[in-house]
Amino acid sequence: MSKNIRNFAPAMIHWVRHMVLLFALAGLFCSCSQVEDARHVVAEADSLRTAGIAYDDSLSIAEAAATLSHVRNIYPTDYARANYYYGRLLRNRGDHPAAMLAFLNVVHSRTEDHEVLARSYSNISTLCHWADEYALSYEMYQKCAQQFWLCSDSVMYYYALNAMAFELARQQLLRESIDLTNQIEQECTDDGVLTKIWETRAEAFRVVEQYDSAIYCADILNAKGFIAPSGEVVKAQSFLALGIEDSAVYYAQIVMESPYANNTDKYNVLYILSHNDSTIEKDDIRALNSQRADIALQELTPESEKLAIAVDYLLQDLNRKPDLTWLWAILVTLLIIGVPSSIYISHKRKTHQLYSQKTTAAQEEHRILTEQNRQLEEKQIQRRENAMAEIDVFCNSITEENIKQKLCWKEFDQMCTIVNQRMFGFVDKLRARGITSDNEIKICILLVIGHFNTKQMATIVPSTYDSFKTTKSGVAKKLNISGKNMRSILLKIAIEH
Repeated sequence: MSKNIRNFAPAMIHWVRHMVLLFALAGLFCSCSQVEDARHVVAEADSLRTAGIAYDDSLSIAEAAATLSHVRNIYPTDYARANYYYGRLLRNRGDHPAAMLAFLNVVHSRTEDHEVLARSYSNISTLCHWADEYALSYEMYQKCAQQFWLCSDSVMYYYALNAMAFELARQQLLRESIDLTNQIEQECTDDGVLTKIWETRAEAFRVVEQYDSAIYCADILNAKGFIAPSGEVVKAQSFLALGIEDSAVYYAQIVMESPYANNTDKYNVLYILSHNDSTIEKDDIRALNSQRADIALQELTPESEKLAIAVDYLLQDLNRKPDLTWLWAILVTLLIIGVPSSIYISHKRKTHQLYSQKTTAAQEEHRILTEQNRQLEEKQIQRRENAMAEIDVFCNSITEENIKQKLCWKEFDQMCTIVNQRMFGFVDKLRARGITSDNEIKICILLVIGHFNTKQMATIVPSTYDSFKTTKSGVAKKLNISGKNMRSILLKIAIEH
């Protein structure tokens, strides 16, 4: 019996060793297969970019970036490129915080591909510029220019220098901006770059209120066939500042008709058109103001909130201390080399990571989304508080003696325009809820002002006491509220999106 046991034990140990080795080889094969699939996705994205086509398969590129993160020290360039394409896709879809994180993964990778580093820094700079963080954008464009210089792409290097000059212009550093564009003009021979510098010069002069020079530069920009309407925007704003309203309106209308105008361009020139009451009907002015408000609330405000979060991620990254955990990882790896069981443990860990990869990515995406929503909610609360404070200040300045003059009480359309501007489109919001008559709107305005009694409000409307109470009750019925809390409900309507 004991002899059989002694013979069986070595055979059992030998069998266990073979099984461990087979499991290790199987895990290694599965791991290598997924890594190669991820690298194939990156190569496909490279081919599409070379052909001028954006890679739009968000699931594949996201999975590729997650897979390559486990081997980012083995395939640093593939890892960097996967994050770059994923960041571009997220940026184009408006998810600026997640895009910033992807681009930061690129610049922190160990890749020596200077082109992908340069393009990632360029995208980081663009996000900073959209967030009006011009000094930070300038710093990132400096890094972008360095990387383009290292990869011997002289044209993109000078485009980056021009972008730096544009950020200097936005900071009202006229001399530094013009000097940099002069350097580009002396050194560069590319027609596209030499056209682009006139856009920068026009903006530089406009920002420091040298409007004649700004118009001159914008004329040269247009003469060179620049398709974006930035020259027309500069001329519209400059002519308005010079008091030449007809020319300002003319170029503003060109911007509105341009297929290349973005929301910011339209938002800027709508202000010019909405104040041209000499040739535009009042109904059209109200429509222009409404269109401008829609762009601000639906496009620019949500965009700016996301961009602020993205910039916060960048600032946190710039201020963080160096991460030396990889040194500890190397030490631990060295310690376990030669231990037979390490093969099995490594296999088990990798298998678990591969199976939980999609779940982990989904959880991380959910966490980031939850945090973004929390931050957006905090910003919305702050915006409502600021709006409430602004309305209170305006209302407190209104008295029974000055209300008719300050609000142009006898000119109903003009009064509505003033109230819309000072109370965030309050009159338009009332009309959307069925409050349409002149007296109904006046009563709502007086209730929001809040420091007149019923008799005073009836006198100001003007209306009889009984007629005032009847109209007020009709407003409350339309809004489905009681007369006691009408002011608080009306204030909520004023500050809502």
